[in-house]
Amino acid sequence: MATSGRIFFARLCVAVLAAGIFSLPLAITRWSTLQAVPNADMLPGGKFVVDADLAWSTDSFSFTAPRSVQRLHLGLSEWVGLDIGYASGFTMGMKACVLKEDIDAWYLPTLTLGFQNINVSRESHYFESGNDYPRNEFYAVAAKSSEWARVRIHAGFVSTMSNRGPGDAFNPFAGLEKYFGDGLYVTIEAQRRSDNFLLSAFAVYRAIPDKLEFNLGIIDAMGLGWRDWPNVIRPVVRAGIKVHLGSGFHGFDGLTGVEDRIDRQRETIRALDRRIDSLTGEVRWSADRIHELSGFPDNRAEERARVVDELTKLRNLYELEPFNPELVRNTVDQIKDRYEMFAPHLRVIITDPDADPRIRRLAVSLIGEIGDRSASNILMSILERFEEPALKIETMIALGKLGETRARPMLSRLRNDPDSGVAFTAREVHRSMFGTEDEDAGSRSIPVSEEDPIGETVPERRLGR
Repeated sequence: MATSGRIFFARLCVAVLAAGIFSLPLAITRWSTLQAVPNADMLPGGKFVVDADLAWSTDSFSFTAPRSVQRLHLGLSEWVGLDIGYASGFTMGMKACVLKEDIDAWYLPTLTLGFQNINVSRESHYFESGNDYPRNEFYAVAAKSSEWARVRIHAGFVSTMSNRGPGDAFNPFAGLEKYFGDGLYVTIEAQRRSDNFLLSAFAVYRAIPDKLEFNLGIIDAMGLGWRDWPNVIRPVVRAGIKVHLGSGFHGFDGLTGVEDRIDRQRETIRALDRRIDSLTGEVRWSADRIHELSGFPDNRAEERARVVDELTKLRNLYELEPFNPELVRNTVDQIKDRYEMFAPHLRVIITDPDADPRIRRLAVSLIGEIGDRSASNILMSILERFEEPALKIETMIALGKLGETRARPMLSRLRNDPDSGVAFTAREVHRSMFGTEDEDAGSRSIPVSEEDPIGETVPERRLGR
């Protein structure tokens, strides 16, 4: 019977370690503040905690004769850990995380399986029960954090594999860690041992964040006066010190796991990437404007003024009542005939922050009409830089007329723009350039703006439909 028990115990050890190796590898890895009950947290790989404590039994208290336990908690990886200690004899434990807590899924906890008190029980040393105290224990524990409340809760059960009495086959436990800031924690830990209910409380102070911890508390606080003395358990006052010999990865001085920290760093990196993209667009826009301006000596200022006058006349023709499309078409054709004079000035006008918005939109439209592909980079920058719907519409139409395939990602994104006119134009230009591939179903109509009653920027008119 004893041999079969040892075989079962060995197989279970292998199963626990295998579960940690082959399951989800990124466990919540942190240094727990629980003292009397098992915890679900893991140490990062290669990090370790040295733990030493002194305990005084309250029924035969002698300050000069405490009992002591020393342990080493070693993180073999972020999902497998090992404990080695001495409590009037060699003792050890091991544990493996089989499920990773997800901060975005409130229902998903950290789940850890393990063994403790192998060979010698730490509790027997505290409670003076000798080797008859249950040892070689298997446990399972789940944990979940509440960031806003700065609380972490652990709950599970312990089952004794040897010296098992009827009260030790299944012993539930729970532990609560509350962080108050400045390195101060309080833990409340409840468990059942040998048919006795134990309630323990500890104050924990991490004097050097993520490095040095002092703890002081009482195990079996209810035994001090709320119930009769049990046969096995005696209330114990315990003080301890823990040193974490490893680099820090924890938030709240140890309340948050390394994966949560990494996730936050990834969010920061993504935000910085977006900012870099924005700054890159600004630099590119400025470089394009400087390039266009550099080609114009001062003696071409009069020529620029004539181009602006022509654009102003064209704007007035659009606003003329009744609208004369033939006159507008003839004026556009005349500008196209003078392509070499107009094109450089149009590229400067569309980058001018002081230009009249309608003049700028006309300049963008004319660039598409005359087929000035050298302005493509500026037009794509406009889609990234400006939020004015009418300007975006004209820019996408111009890019479509230029056949600028590099604009495909921007057009795909703008098909879902909140502005219905922008979204409709993006879909139409995308369809005309790339066919119906990846096209969104449905379409939205665009009313004629009161500010633009002749429909100058109505997409179907500008597309020649």
